[in-house]
Amino acid sequence: MTNIVITVIAVLAGVLMCFEGYKLFRLSLGIAGGVAGFILSRLFITMTGSMGMSWNSTGKNVVIFLFTIGLAILAFSLYMKALIAVTTIVCAFWFYDDFSFLFAQITNSGVRFLCTYGAGLLVGAIIGVIVYFAQKWTISLFTAYTGAKIISGVLAPIIWAWVSSAENVGILEQKVLGADIDITFTLVRVIILVAFCAAGFALQLKTSRK
Repeated sequence: MTNIVITVIAVLAGVLMCFEGYKLFRLSLGIAGGVAGFILSRLFITMTGSMGMSWNSTGKNVVIFLFTIGLAILAFSLYMKALIAVTTIVCAFWFYDDFSFLFAQITNSGVRFLCTYGAGLLVGAIIGVIVYFAQKWTISLFTAYTGAKIISGVLAPIIWAWVSSAENVGILEQKVLGADIDITFTLVRVIILVAFCAAGFALQLKTSRK
């Protein structure tokens, strides 16, 4: 039941950011702050766990809740003052999650982690500065992408569980994608991400002119 509630809340928050991010940017920034808090809480649990500290499920949930709600409130309160920091954290994690293969040749796991996250922080900081100063269309793009990323992160596993059956995969590959394209979880996630990001960005640009 808890997982269903969290899933619904995440999808609604993602839709709000994706399609109304520019109009409701302060609220969207609060949602992004919550995402950043969730990311930092998981990182905190992982790092303290590697140092010998054990966490039970209740303790993990409390830490995640405090980080998520705390940074959401902080980002909402500080508003534009928190923009670059929140953008940097969120983008750094997504860079690490999506582009860690670029540093796969580094054999030392600690060095690989630092290089990947360091590159992610640099990219995130650059994006944050661009969004802060350019605003309008970059805010629309950032919120559309962030919302789409949240939506794809929630919906992709659900949709993949359905399409991954042999019968459905065969239909999609032969009649939709073509026989030369193999459907994978990454492909499903990318399709959802691109579709929602493009739709959200287009709608935000259209409505922001009114």
